[in-house]
Order: sequence, then C-alpha cells, then structure tokens
Amino acid sequence: MRPALRNAVMTTTATAVLLGGIAATATPASAVGSSTCTRNDKNHSVRGPNLEWPAIRTGPGVAYKAKGHLDSAGEFWVECSAKNKYGNRWYYGESLSSSTYGMKGWVAASWF
Repeated sequence: MRPALRNAVMTTTATAVLLGGIAATATPASAVGSSTCTRNDKNHSVRGPNLEWPAIRTGPGVAYKAKGHLDSAGEFWVECSAKNKYGNRWYYGESLSSSTYGMKGWVAASWF
C-alpha cells in the first residue's frame, strides 16, 4: 500500500473510532437502577391510565431505552423515585401488569 493511501486509511479509521467513542459517552447509561432514587416511595402501587400504555424505561427519562410497557390500566409497584435533569419525577419499581409482570424499570410519574 502506498504511504499516502495508508495515511488516509489510518486517519479515517482513527476518526471513526474517536467519533464512535464520543457518541457512546454522549448517550445516557443503558440501565440505571434504584441507586439513582432520591425519595423512598415504598409500599404503594399505582395504576396506569385506561387506553394508554406507559413505557417502562431503563432510566429516569425518555432518552433511556423502553424495555416494555404497562398494560392499559396496568398496576405498577413503586419502590422509589427521582427527578431527572428537567425536574420530571420518575418512579422506579416493578410491573404487576400481565404482559410485563415482574419487569423492573422506570415510569414517568405523570402517567399516574
């Protein structure tokens, strides 16, 4: 391989690796558990609204991946809660809905 072509390939590869690393650090963590909670809300459950299917997310915000949904009017057991950087409260707990029973995650408190 000629030196000029080799340098171009190396520069392109290095740039791609660097940009991939920046993209990886700019996205939110893939999973955030109850350690993020700032308020203890244990020992109560809430029901989702009729004809709506709130997302169960991996962290307290819409930027986190949705891993499931509560059923319409589904029940969610709240363990704790936290506010995200926008001031929105999110509940962390476990789904008691039939389709996602036992799934732990975060649901926006505004749904309840």
